[in-house]
Amino acid sequence: MEHIHSIIIIKKENAFLNYYDERWGMYLFPNMKGNDIEAIKNKYNTQNVKLLFDKVHDKYSVSHDEIRTYHHYFYEVDADIDGTYFTLDELLEDEKVKENNEDIIGFIREYYQM
Repeated sequence: MEHIHSIIIIKKENAFLNYYDERWGMYLFPNMKGNDIEAIKNKYNTQNVKLLFDKVHDKYSVSHDEIRTYHHYFYEVDADIDGTYFTLDELLEDEKVKENNEDIIGFIREYYQM
């Protein structure tokens, strides 16, 4: 069974919007369960949402203690949002982010050729 999530990419130059997730105790890219572009447009109050790519991959789920198959859709949202922005390198300086999210960061790095 695939677990479907949308990763929201909001960029300012070479930095990406992240938020601190209390449950995970680290910074994450904005995300939503499922794949609904209209929900993304509504959440960020913009029509400027573009599907960049999607990836299906197996990943260890810490919360479920098992390998799961994830289908991640990566959307670029053109919106001016205040928040915390990091470069991909800055994100990877955090060991917890690196351990849990290096795959997602790698997919984004590959897409933007960074």
